Amino acid sequence: MEKGTRNLLIISSLFALGGITYYLFFRRKYKALNVYSLGKSTDGKLFIYITTTTPKQIEDFVENANPASAIQEMKLAENPTKANVRIGGSVELSGIEGLNGNYSILGTLSPQTNPDRVMAVKIDASNIPATYINKSGATNDRYYASKASSVGKLIIK
Repeated sequence: MEKGTRNLLIISSLFALGGITYYLFFRRKYKALNVYSLGKSTDGKLFIYITTTTPKQIEDFVENANPASAIQEMKLAENPTKANVRIGGSVELSGIEGLNGNYSILGTLSPQTNPDRVMAVKIDASNIPATYINKSGATNDRYYASKASSVGKLIIK
């Protein structure tokens, strides 16, 4: 093997190893979840309801299901635990018109069926984007992603 080819192979291997190391130890600690619903708290701040289901499953839920069944259909038992989502920590929202950016966690909500899991994160924002709709059968202060393309991401940092 020529010396130049060998050096190039060594250098490219080091770059690949560096990328894998970065992913395994640094980037992996962030967890991205789909935002299926937004809700208003009593003080006017937003609750961001999160799930591990796909945007298409969320769209099907909004079109066909009863909001009261969200706990079962949105697989909230797979959401992060309270230990991973701490008040005072930070989250990043992306893909939601008017809400993209970083926010501090003001509070959390947990389902009664899994009190150790987090189903919603409270942030310091108050505007509901037009891409989230109030579904019949839901309370007046709860809005759901109108289609798969309007489902945003919440990244827990």
